[in-house]
Amino acid sequence: MRHLLVLSGYRLAEGRSGEAVHLRELTRALTAAGHRTTVLDGPLHPGRPVSDPQTELGPLRAELDRLLRADRPDAALLWPGADGEETPLVDRLVAAGVRLVVEHPAADLPPAARTLERADEVVVPSAYAREQLAAGGGPWAHVVAPMSRPCDCPAVRPPVGRRGPVRVTFVNPEPAKGLGVVLTLAGVAAARRLPFRFRLVEGRWTAVDLRRVGVDPDRCPNVEVTPFREDVCALYAETDLLLAPSLWRESFGMVAREAMLHGLPVVATRVGGLPEAVGAGGVCLDPPASDADYAVTMSAAEIRRWLEAMVAAVRGDAPQVAPGLRARAAAATVAAYQELLDWPTAVGTGGQART
Repeated sequence: MRHLLVLSGYRLAEGRSGEAVHLRELTRALTAAGHRTTVLDGPLHPGRPVSDPQTELGPLRAELDRLLRADRPDAALLWPGADGEETPLVDRLVAAGVRLVVEHPAADLPPAARTLERADEVVVPSAYAREQLAAGGGPWAHVVAPMSRPCDCPAVRPPVGRRGPVRVTFVNPEPAKGLGVVLTLAGVAAARRLPFRFRLVEGRWTAVDLRRVGVDPDRCPNVEVTPFREDVCALYAETDLLLAPSLWRESFGMVAREAMLHGLPVVATRVGGLPEAVGAGGVCLDPPASDADYAVTMSAAEIRRWLEAMVAAVRGDAPQVAPGLRARAAAATVAAYQELLDWPTAVGTGGQART
């Protein structure tokens, strides 16, 4: 049994982001493999401005000091910030001789040199993220696919053969994620009476945020906004096609990977690590032009390409997912992290034990 510390200045335990899901599931899996885990979640919120990070992180530093004195962990997984505010935490871990593995999933996050140069290992979720990290002066990093939300539903789905509209899901409806693309396609589909029903699933952005920027779903006959769903099985059971038209430089694309592992076709943008997440489970198209606020301009030809890709995806056979693929993917991720932590690989993770 080894003791792992999961540490971040940001609130990951309550987060809905792909990174937060990954760290929660990885912590659970390592605990199930027989290791002890301690999670120290900081007070900062991703995406919100920080007035004085050193003052705000004071209680977290004090808590870390108490842990290091009372029950020093064997290793730590650290989530870095955008401005190196985690440096005092890194200094404490290094001084205590704790093996440090840094999670660096954001492809657009400038590398905090002092954090990365002191890390024993650095992990990123895609080859794209590794290239971006290296281009910014960061070190070489290991590419390890992140953990996704677990489920027990069948992975292989039959082609869409029922009557009624095609259920198109778009998760976290914010401009950077491609809200403008989805609304454009929904408007054209409504005007042409195409059988698509667009469901916008709340994430960081909710119905309140949509109305704040002038989007009123009540005026869109083929658009609905639904609350965030923890039950990933139920979400994808009610979905025929996933749209992931992000305009952001995605490091990976957890939603696209989850849908692919559930046998759902995905139509996404060819941006960042999204093609790696989609794999053979869908098609990636070039993103349309957008301004600094992610307002998009789609030509008639672009709209036609997107609609044709959506029609082809739901008319074709659903991607065939090999039996047990989700379990094997999760086991491979756990085994990779245990190797990076320099821990014996637990029985049943699919890896070879280290001696």
